[in-house]
Amino acid sequence: MRNILLIFTLGASALCAQEALFLQNRLTVPQGQIVDRKLLAGQRLWRASVAALAAANAMDVHSSWNKHELNSTLAGAGGTFGAQGALLKLGMQGGLVGIEYLLTRRHPSPRLYRAVSFINFGVAAGIGSVAAHNYTVPVPR
Repeated sequence: MRNILLIFTLGASALCAQEALFLQNRLTVPQGQIVDRKLLAGQRLWRASVAALAAANAMDVHSSWNKHELNSTLAGAGGTFGAQGALLKLGMQGGLVGIEYLLTRRHPSPRLYRAVSFINFGVAAGIGSVAAHNYTVPVPR
């Protein structure tokens, strides 16, 4: 369980570090050129939304561990949530964030950053509410 949470945390922090490195290289501009502040604000909002999404997914994995899983795709052999389901969730989150990264890298605009940020915050809220419910479900014996 701790290994899976560590993987989630490392994945999210690596993604944020990669984005920071990308921004550092990209935003080096000649003196006298103006940097679009709205674009920078949108990028910061997007990074915060990715962090919120990663935290909500980590909380959901923690709250679901060794409990009965209703989603048969995420359920292990015994019908409970385990390492297989956690890795699938990690892959789905990574795919979503990867697509967003490629989209925003190809067409950087404040409006696009805000749109994907709202999507991420909405998904994080939904996953967070499911995780909160999962904490009320007892572990089967």
